[in-house]
Amino acid sequence: MAAKGKCGPDVDNLKRLFKDSDRNGDGYLNVQELRDMLRRGNSNLSDRQIADTFVFLDGPQGDKRVTFEEFSKGLEQILGFVKQLETLFKDLDTSGDGTLNQQELKVLLERTGKNFTDQECAAILRSADKNGDNQISFKEFVDACT
Repeated sequence: MAAKGKCGPDVDNLKRLFKDSDRNGDGYLNVQELRDMLRRGNSNLSDRQIADTFVFLDGPQGDKRVTFEEFSKGLEQILGFVKQLETLFKDLDTSGDGTLNQQELKVLLERTGKNFTDQECAAILRSADKNGDNQISFKEFVDACT
């Protein structure tokens, strides 16, 4: 049985994914290999977001290549962050319908200590609401927070 990390990904599957994505076989991922891996996984990240992800994974050394250790550690941190967003989202979704409406979003915004007008909340909701249903899905919430 394969070992699992704290946040869940199967280490053997991660190693296989890393190795399969390391097209030139040098034991590292470059930004192009990371982009190709994410695109194969149907990621809708922009090139800029992929570049930011690469810099995050590359770590403080900034040697423009990602080791398996950097990859797995970074992925665990990303998954932990998404888990925190999920907890926050569920806490804010007081109606339990799986989306945030304007009033639920206002609660989040006011946790910052600033008072937001209804017009400001509506504008922020429109900015995050990519499908135009006047609500924020969890995916839209994650996209808006990253």
